[in-house]
Amino acid sequence: MAAFEVMGSNIRVKDTILHGESEGRMFYDIIQAGRAFGMVTFEDSIVELYRRGLIDEKTARAYASSGGHVGRGIDMIKSEKGQATTDLGRLEVDRDYGKPARKL
Repeated sequence: MAAFEVMGSNIRVKDTILHGESEGRMFYDIIQAGRAFGMVTFEDSIVELYRRGLIDEKTARAYASSGGHVGRGIDMIKSEKGQATTDLGRLEVDRDYGKPARKL
C-alpha cells in the first residue's frame, strides 16, 4: 500500500523553491492550502488509507511524520463511527482540589 504526498506547481511553490522555506512559507503549509487544487499531504494520505481500512491504526501512527495530525484524523474517523477515541475511563472533577486537607 502506498502513501504519497502531492504538491503542484504554482507561484507560491516556485517562490519557496527560489527563496527557501521560512515562517509562513513552508512546503507543508503550501500543500495544505492547495488541497482544493489536488495537493495532498503525506499525513492526509495515511489518514485516508486508514479510513478505507487498508491500514490499521498502529501502521498509520508508525509511518506518520506528524503523529499529531494523523492522530487527530484517526480520532475524527473513530468518532464518526461512534468508537471510543481514548482508553481513559470515566473522568470526574476533583471537588477537593485546592482545598486545605482535612484533619482527621
